[in-house]
Amino acid sequence: MPLLWISLSFLAGIILGSLLSFPTWAWLLLLVFGILLSFLFHSIDFLKLQPLYLLVLPSLFFGAWRYQIAQPNIDAFHIAFYNDRNYDMLVTAVIDEAPDYRDAYTNLKLNVQFVDSGSGDLPVSGLLLVRVPENVKYEYGQVIRVRGQLKTPPENEDFSYREYLAIQGIHSYMSKTEVTVLPGNEGSLFYKTVYEFSDASLKNIYRLFNDPEASLLAGILLGVDTGLTKDLQNAFKNTGTAHIIAISGFNIAIIAGVFLAIFKNLFGERWGALVAILGIFFYTLLVGAEAAVVRAAIMGSMGMFARLLGRKQAGLNSLLAVAMFMCLWNPLFVWDVGFQLSFFATLGLILYAEPFSVFTGNLISKLLKREASAFRRIFNESVTLTFAAQLTTIPIMAYHFKRISLVSFIANPFILPFQPAVMVVSGLAMIVSHVIFPLAQLIAWIAWPFAAYTIRMVELFNEVPHGTIYLGDSPIWGVTLVYIALFTVTFNWSAIKNWFNSLASSLRAVALTATFSFLFICMILLWRASASTGDGQLHITFLDVGSASAVLVQTPEGRNVLINGGPSTSELSDELGRRLPFFSHKLDWLIIASTNEDDLSALPRVMERYPPKNVLWSGNIQASFSSQTLDQYFADNEIPVSNAETGQRLGLGDGSFIEVQAEGPRGSVLFIQYKNFRALLPIGISDGTYESIEYGNVIDTVDVLLLADSGYAPSNPPDLIENLNPRLVVLSVAAGDPDGLPTQEVLDSLDGYSLLRTDRNGWITVSTDGNEMHVEVERGQ
Repeated sequence: MPLLWISLSFLAGIILGSLLSFPTWAWLLLLVFGILLSFLFHSIDFLKLQPLYLLVLPSLFFGAWRYQIAQPNIDAFHIAFYNDRNYDMLVTAVIDEAPDYRDAYTNLKLNVQFVDSGSGDLPVSGLLLVRVPENVKYEYGQVIRVRGQLKTPPENEDFSYREYLAIQGIHSYMSKTEVTVLPGNEGSLFYKTVYEFSDASLKNIYRLFNDPEASLLAGILLGVDTGLTKDLQNAFKNTGTAHIIAISGFNIAIIAGVFLAIFKNLFGERWGALVAILGIFFYTLLVGAEAAVVRAAIMGSMGMFARLLGRKQAGLNSLLAVAMFMCLWNPLFVWDVGFQLSFFATLGLILYAEPFSVFTGNLISKLLKREASAFRRIFNESVTLTFAAQLTTIPIMAYHFKRISLVSFIANPFILPFQPAVMVVSGLAMIVSHVIFPLAQLIAWIAWPFAAYTIRMVELFNEVPHGTIYLGDSPIWGVTLVYIALFTVTFNWSAIKNWFNSLASSLRAVALTATFSFLFICMILLWRASASTGDGQLHITFLDVGSASAVLVQTPEGRNVLINGGPSTSELSDELGRRLPFFSHKLDWLIIASTNEDDLSALPRVMERYPPKNVLWSGNIQASFSSQTLDQYFADNEIPVSNAETGQRLGLGDGSFIEVQAEGPRGSVLFIQYKNFRALLPIGISDGTYESIEYGNVIDTVDVLLLADSGYAPSNPPDLIENLNPRLVVLSVAAGDPDGLPTQEVLDSLDGYSLLRTDRNGWITVSTDGNEMHVEVERGQ
């Protein structure tokens, strides 16, 4: 297989070029020498080799030469020339990709046109990554001007952001910027259309589904996984199921295998493969057609082609050839994690998918007879393909992510059989939503149980003790030895076959367990959906949003009131999605009790997913950027807004109500009562607020008190706590608060009171029937 060895030699040459810092001309001379030597060997018929084998040595030097010429020329006409200067630069550029929206910021990849250091615009080139404030919308192709200090991307012992960006051709970074949008749009019409469709699809997903299912499907269908909370993302990583939500080579390889298995049954082998390849590239366009996704799609299609041929030799040749041409385009792909996962996942499918599928298919048929045909097909189209890809990617994942998930080998068989349904049904709902939204909503209700099951099973397996082994740094030689051992065993297939035969006795039990577990989870989810429509009790949930306030009040009659939102979009959206009724995407009321930025910055994007029917506003609209954004959003969407006034009462049904005890420029103090239950939430404290309520004397005792400003001493006077004499004190604060909150003085004044803290207990829910109070926490007791 000469093409295989030529490709391997070229890739090895790239690595050699990175290790030996020879000038470009030196590698070029070696390349010429290698070509001449090959001609000499061919002319004397040395070693009796095929002519193509004589290109192996020149390919080695060619790879090293290609690496050297790929290094950027940093001169006065490259943006990186102006890095690390202690003054601001004014950069004019075009937004080169769709904006990457995060909780606390937005990343923009810019194609630079001009730089101005104070003496006028100088034409320069290169790519620049800038970090801009959240809650401002940008579009691909916009021309913008940014002001800030250009920096070389940072790196540390755990992760090199510099190398990560260099693979994308980015050598400059601006973390603090002022942005001015200029007239015009210079983006490609093709990509502009793709990004607009993707953005519209993302909005429709959040209209069709509640979180966390909406954010899961945004990751699966569109590659936008930033909506998932950090805890849920870690759960996917720990259980070895992160490939479900990440558009990577691993993900595409699995999708390619599933598409081929489905379409070959519908259209036959050849036409099915063609339709599957078209499906892969349609999916690539859908998720934005970024370079990493296109690369993964080519790899996945190549793996599909190799499986169709049924010849390992042809598949290996094709895979290595594609890898060579990709690295010819950009030699830095060799160090890209996505490229490595794409390559090894596709390699796993080429080597193992067919024999694994034949083995498991025969085994299931023997155990379950003819009625197992559907189960056999589903198992082979999901679990077996994933295991084949996992086998060759585990060493790479261990090296880069410093962990191995043992529970993944159990979690994947429970989760993966339902992923085709997740992708197909939810994808259909998303596409139909652009045409007939009510019909799409019906399809989404069918898709929801599969997505909900996926998340609940991931969370369940994440609780398995010692399910993940944290390795720390793994030496590259260790990874190399693992691959040598793996491929040595691969070509001794009889030993592997004997090992699989030993699993036959337990396979049926696993399948039956998966079926019963699925039915059990569905029962729990249906119970949860019906239970969230109003149970005659008042529920007050203090959400874990750091050093800010976000409170969800659910009334005895099933109404939902959100008070503020905190700083994290993903955390707030996830919490609301888990608690709001399944068929509801709206809040009955949103109460703005503080216009502080940290209390509101999550709301502008969350309001697009869970719009309120009514808003009660207190505090100065101009106090923060997020409050101004919200005010504009409510006006644009004609959402009724009432200005809060002292003594104003909001009825919640069955005699319960929320009353504004005091109101000022910073917000308001809210009082909640349901029969004999009383709670005070001093969220927006202004000057003179406590004097107006006589430090709690006009309220008398309460059952629950929320500390103001995350336990800041001047906002929580001891007289207030003593006069209110709460049965439970709640503190909403971030772990390791940078301002040192709560202050020790406040903690000392709470001696003898029951205190729960979100940094230690997570979310805190107080439920009451008006007479008795029950408290539930996420962590601890």
